[in-house]
Amino acid sequence: MRKDEEAKRIWFTSDLHLLHPKIVDICDRPVKVEDHDDWIIDTINQKVGKKDDLYILGDVSLGSKTKTEALLSRINGRKHLILGNHDKNIKHSTYFKNIWERKDFKFNSPSYPNIHIVLDHYPLASWNRKVHGSMHLYGHVHGRFDNRGLSFDIGIDANDFPLNLEEVIQKMSKISLRCW
Repeated sequence: MRKDEEAKRIWFTSDLHLLHPKIVDICDRPVKVEDHDDWIIDTINQKVGKKDDLYILGDVSLGSKTKTEALLSRINGRKHLILGNHDKNIKHSTYFKNIWERKDFKFNSPSYPNIHIVLDHYPLASWNRKVHGSMHLYGHVHGRFDNRGLSFDIGIDANDFPLNLEEVIQKMSKISLRCW
């Protein structure tokens, strides 16, 4: 696969809140409570392929580890977790290729040279290499916070979900035009 094509196979999302029946009302999600988890899984699987990478920026589930892993097994892709405040139940799960508190994500290709994105569950006022144009993706706030600069809420309540790296770069390009 060409390196430029790889950007379409790296996905980001946050705040799934599987096994959390109150989240439908709290965030006004467009689904019935009883269909919530299937809706999340189906929406992700319509975009993410089995060999793609999926970065989940926290708050995967409020359910038990066993029930959560049963749902994770149905989600396509190699899953990577940035821990959120509701992830104590799965912080040692083997369903994730990697688990971090924060991740400096780097990508380089002819079309997308020297991409650097700081992945964190929480919105940050400043992050590694921000002054050099690095970007920041976060969740936690469910679309209820307007961060400044090359930063935005990747959570499912703030965007279509998931977004791939190419889509993220396009969104960040529009943000950078407004910021500078």
